[in-house]
Amino acid sequence: MIFLLFWFLILLLIFLAVTGKTLGLRELYVETLIRIFEWGATLSEESDVEEDSVIEEDEFPAQHKKIRRSSSSSDLGIINREKSDIIDAKLHETNVTESKQSTVSVLVDDTLDFITAGMEAVIEDQVTNRFSAAQLPSWNLLSRTKFTFHFLNWQLTALWIAGFMFRYYVLVPCRIALFVIAIVLMIVSTSIIGLIPHAKTRKFLNRRCMLMCMRIYSRAFSSVIRFHDKENRANKGGICVANHTSPIDVMVLSCDNCYAMIGQKQGGFLGFLQTTLSRSEHHIWFERGEAGDRKQVMNRMREHVEDENKLPIIIFPEGTCINNTSVMMFKKGSFEIGSTIYPIAVKYDTRLTDAFWNSSAQSYGRYLWSMMTSWAIICDVWYLPPMTRGDGEDSISFAKRVKRAIAKKGGLIDLEWDGALKRERVSSKLVTLQQKLYFERLARTTTLNSMLEEKSSDILNIMQGITEEERNELLKQIDEQDDEEEMIRKISSLKPKFKIGEQDTDDSQQHIKVD
Repeated sequence: MIFLLFWFLILLLIFLAVTGKTLGLRELYVETLIRIFEWGATLSEESDVEEDSVIEEDEFPAQHKKIRRSSSSSDLGIINREKSDIIDAKLHETNVTESKQSTVSVLVDDTLDFITAGMEAVIEDQVTNRFSAAQLPSWNLLSRTKFTFHFLNWQLTALWIAGFMFRYYVLVPCRIALFVIAIVLMIVSTSIIGLIPHAKTRKFLNRRCMLMCMRIYSRAFSSVIRFHDKENRANKGGICVANHTSPIDVMVLSCDNCYAMIGQKQGGFLGFLQTTLSRSEHHIWFERGEAGDRKQVMNRMREHVEDENKLPIIIFPEGTCINNTSVMMFKKGSFEIGSTIYPIAVKYDTRLTDAFWNSSAQSYGRYLWSMMTSWAIICDVWYLPPMTRGDGEDSISFAKRVKRAIAKKGGLIDLEWDGALKRERVSSKLVTLQQKLYFERLARTTTLNSMLEEKSSDILNIMQGITEEERNELLKQIDEQDDEEEMIRKISSLKPKFKIGEQDTDDSQQHIKVD
């Protein structure tokens, strides 16, 4: 009897996935869980009040006080990044001050701010804490939290035991069965659809098949996905870009639309899936050597998006998973093609499950298991209006504009840092960019720019006012490896020899006499 009931539920879920309908059971299940957790939070607060009262009545509270949790400064949020924000505002301001300050005074003032901002970054920076799971707002009866175990009361303990039994002995078997069924259906159906010669029929059936399989996958995680502004959804061609939190982002987005995948060819079971998917629809898979050739990648992407009969490409320009709090720098490659960009904002609700994947600490298999043993995945997806590259706008500015729109829609923090810092050191290009920004600040606020212009005019006067023999002698003293500052110093040291200063003095005296 139990076996028949089990398979009846499985077949019912498959039917709902095929038709795109829902009975509302998952929504009711999620709402019930949230109410239970809210009740559990009140029990926890009552326990905190009782413990605090006991501690206050104790004669020596420090000896009896227990450490209930360990958290980092990022969890507590104790750092007020005032100087970091000030430095960022100084570097990106564009207003030119009318009264220029001395370079020394600006340097001294900025140096103090830089030192303070550096100390703030050591304690709590804006980058590394984006690559680890954010602290959950409250305990959701899962073990994925930084709180150490602490007995509160028997009600919460009983609730945790009941939840453990329900998740591992009821939800997990159903989810594993659904996951396996989805894989088998996808392999079999795409293989059969790939044999159909008529292109339109093959495309129609593939869309139905992929939507069915992805919806079954989502039910294997008890996912509740809410799609907003569907009128902005990509239909033919183009490139869809979204912020990246988890490997299941593709599954979440594919429950409402079909996308062409892009990536490097893999071996083993993943390679088998790539081959199977390519039988029924066009996807872009690169060989290992070809993936390193940026030009070939761009050409294949351009050929794909120019064909309106092909599916839109889904790309995650961040290049790594970010912990559902921020959007980091978008790589410019997908914005150089000149195609229409369809931005998508993805935001997970962490009250029941944190969907972030920390690839440095978890394997892919372990991550999938943690998702299958969780309560449910709640996600909101917003389709933003399509965006195109403006006249005179470069790919980097276009990428920043799209990223800013996604962050605003999803309620995420917009960061300029590169997600590659997760595994790499700060690139020299980024250091050079910060140096350039600070030089531009000095040029706007100090007399440094006029000093450099004066030096460059002196160099020009020297080169124009000397003979060919003197110019050759000057060139002998300048090394090809000298940087600009060294060349200015060497040429300026030769200024008295060529009597440029005297010429300037004579010219000024002549002007005075004329006046």
